[in-house]
Amino acid sequence: MMRSSVSILLIHFYLIIVTFFATGVSLVAGDDKQEELVVETDALKFRLVPRTPAQMAAFYEGRGFPGAALKEVKKTCFMTAVIRNKSQTVIWLEPERWRFLTDKGELQRLDRSYWRSKWRQLNIPQAKRSTFGWTLLPETRDLRPDEPVGGNIVLPLTDQPFSLEARFATGSDKRGKEIIVRFDTLRCPQDPIQP
Repeated sequence: MMRSSVSILLIHFYLIIVTFFATGVSLVAGDDKQEELVVETDALKFRLVPRTPAQMAAFYEGRGFPGAALKEVKKTCFMTAVIRNKSQTVIWLEPERWRFLTDKGELQRLDRSYWRSKWRQLNIPQAKRSTFGWTLLPETRDLRPDEPVGGNIVLPLTDQPFSLEARFATGSDKRGKEIIVRFDTLRCPQDPIQP
């Protein structure tokens, strides 16, 4: 009985997170000044909201994450992505096919395997690891017509401007016309300097 109650609570938590990302509702107090970037094509709408290290640390601190985890979060660049399939075919979300480019080279996205290793190294409790995983953009997902998906993309913190080239396969067999979306001159937001 206890196990099914916990499962139900976890499902409700997951649905709340997905709903917030998909609708663009802010998960962090005080971020109403963040610039939302949007690229829209006939096939999809892609919104990107850069988050400061302090915003993300506050979000996870509010969920009981330990100091060691918050320290790691503050070393990174979070961008909340929300994508909606506007087409009548399947669009494939596969962030491993995305490229984050600076003038000095490519930024490597900090994916789930990176975070699994980091949390294991820091001995972060499994419940916190799961919560963190739920806030990330899925590693692969087939988006059906009019279906949204949202989550965070995490990069190493950089002061260099960068671009994002996101590629999406289409069709149930991934053999449809590829969609390429590009965001230029992105920046990792910095925390305000405290006096």
